[in-house]
Amino acid sequence: MNTLAMANPSTLPSRSEAASGTRPLRVMIAGGGTGGHLFPGVALAEQVLAAGGEVRFVGTDRGIEARVIPELGWKLDRIEVSGIKGRGIRGLIAGLSRLPRAWLQSRRIIRSFDPDVVVGVGGYASGPIVA
Repeated sequence: MNTLAMANPSTLPSRSEAASGTRPLRVMIAGGGTGGHLFPGVALAEQVLAAGGEVRFVGTDRGIEARVIPELGWKLDRIEVSGIKGRGIRGLIAGLSRLPRAWLQSRRIIRSFDPDVVVGVGGYASGPIVA
């Protein structure tokens, strides 16, 4: 299930507000793996950027986001996380063992960007960021 939260466009800072030196709205979008997870986040990012905001994506090296986000010219912060469902006992153990590190990586990324809003669009990479 995808969960996409979007601010009312009227509450986004205008381009003139962004240009005046006030801090623009910062939105962190986490998730990916498939286009069905990623592209709603891309649509949101386009709207935030058009309104003068800043966007940062968080994903993995293995999902579609690792290719698409850099091709769009946007920064992708990567975390080391993998699936746990339907992977068998070894995959479950491996996936669970990665979660603490992924959570710490997520905290570091969040602190460095200092977002106003964090949006999880689905996929394994969204979990540690929104947790």
